[in-house]
Amino acid sequence: MPETDRIAIEVRPTGALTSTMWDEVWQLTAEFYDVDRAYAEAELRKRQSLAMFRMNGALLGVASIDVYPARFRGRRLGIISTTHVLLRENWRGRNLLQRLGLRTFLRTRLRYPFRPIYWFFDSFSYKSYLLLPRNFVDYWPRHDAPTPERYAALIDELATRSYGPAWRPARGVVVRSGQKRLRESAAPVAPGSDSDPDVGFFTRTNPGHAEGDMLVCLCPLNLRNWLSVGRKMLQRARRQRQH
Repeated sequence: MPETDRIAIEVRPTGALTSTMWDEVWQLTAEFYDVDRAYAEAELRKRQSLAMFRMNGALLGVASIDVYPARFRGRRLGIISTTHVLLRENWRGRNLLQRLGLRTFLRTRLRYPFRPIYWFFDSFSYKSYLLLPRNFVDYWPRHDAPTPERYAALIDELATRSYGPAWRPARGVVVRSGQKRLRESAAPVAPGSDSDPDVGFFTRTNPGHAEGDMLVCLCPLNLRNWLSVGRKMLQRARRQRQH
């Protein structure tokens, strides 16, 4: 897969981005979101770091990342929180987000060598939600099993901290701010695609996604899940080589 080999992943503190980089991030953001630049940029500047995917200097995608400690029911945890994850359509399915995830996990593991580490994120669209069933074994919420009580409680604690009164624990959703929503062209649910059980689950659980509501998700980054990610990455890489 030679194209992917030439894609660079750079992670910078948001405070270290240049004005030119912010212009690039805005151009990409405007392709996906109906949002005011000042609001979008202010929200991103609150994040610790921003990952940028580039090929020959062109920006293909971004993802904001926060890493922080947490304590839950007497246990110390490490949390990787992501939002504003955007990747142009032609570059999906090439393991780019998985590579970034592994890189971020390893750095977090060095920081918290003995703590369980969880990936915590919000999803405007079914495409970002599908990262879970298409890569991992254990994750929540999901269509085929209720979220165990201890993980539901952890989601509630993290979401309350992150979203405050916008968090609706009974629904598992963060209600829209009214200032940011996906463009209709960004991730439309094609007719019939909700027959896929994972897509159908997302649209039922988060029926206001088109207006900007977000489904909150949690995934333990344990060995069982990473082995699954590795298998899926190899399968996608083989398919890319065959094309």
